[in-house]
Amino acid sequence: MQSATASGSVLVDKIEQSDGWGVIAVDPYTFKVYVTNFKSTTVTVIDGTTNKPLSVIEVGSSPYGIGINTETKILFVAREHNDTLAIVDSVTNEIIKNLELPDPYDIAVNSKTNKAYVTSDVTHTVFVVDGNENEIVTTFQVDKPCGVAVNEKTNMIYVTSETTNKVHVFDGSDNNLVTILDVGKSPRGVVVNPNTNMVYVTNQLSGTVDVIDGYKNEIIDTITVGNTPRRIVVNPDTNTIYVSNQISNSLSVIDGETNEVIDSIPVEQPYELMINPKTNKVYTTYFGHQMLSIVNDIERDQNTLDDSSTIIGMLGAGAIAAIIAFFVIQKKKLKPEQKF
Repeated sequence: MQSATASGSVLVDKIEQSDGWGVIAVDPYTFKVYVTNFKSTTVTVIDGTTNKPLSVIEVGSSPYGIGINTETKILFVAREHNDTLAIVDSVTNEIIKNLELPDPYDIAVNSKTNKAYVTSDVTHTVFVVDGNENEIVTTFQVDKPCGVAVNEKTNMIYVTSETTNKVHVFDGSDNNLVTILDVGKSPRGVVVNPNTNMVYVTNQLSGTVDVIDGYKNEIIDTITVGNTPRRIVVNPDTNTIYVSNQISNSLSVIDGETNEVIDSIPVEQPYELMINPKTNKVYTTYFGHQMLSIVNDIERDQNTLDDSSTIIGMLGAGAIAAIIAFFVIQKKKLKPEQKF
């Protein structure tokens, strides 16, 4: 099976699985990819260079959100239905501590300050965890917090609230609320480009992405993307933003310079999303399936002169009873005579 976008993105094949979907974390320096297996008790570790599974970390039931401190190599795993934050040494794959924390969901980590920010929509709270002591040091109150992102350069924290259609901005230096911004309907994903200090928020029911100027804390643009945009990531080096559109079965690619959608990559029910800016690989899990697509966007890779990108392979990886399937997608500009 093959399909292509106008710019030549090709889908070679797919493997269906049924053991749930997970959230993704990436260490851009070790090239390791971590995927939570929500319906099991594990986190799968993948070699981002070879796309082969390396190991499985046992963390306990219902692991969902995951974040990593890329300097200390510590993983934070939200065990959503167990009121626990598992803190894991990613070098040894051993649990350092199980921190009691009610209904943890999404996680963002500031590697510079060694703080982890964990949303809990049930308790209307964002918990701030000190990575030095592995303890909760303070909390933020947000009505039904969902997505969370950190700008490591400014130490600002951004939290989406799906039910109130707002984004809360906190100052990580004093933990004070800076402002609350009205955005589109049902905001979910949020990401920051630290190089431009632009913040991007997906609005699930609006089918849009709001662009927030982090200097002024003002919305400066609204970009129409696909149906039900869930998560969003950015490559700061190329100033390119990627959005998972679950119902549209696509990834929208946005030029951060112009705020225009420059491409749409067909992917079946993409939900969670993560990027390795060093390799420019975008990882997305398929909603309802234990599958991971790897989009290698060489066209916008500053480290290569080749102007191409295509799905170049796939891999099945075991995770307890689950299998993770991988596709490597490259995007290639086609010559007029090239057809699929």
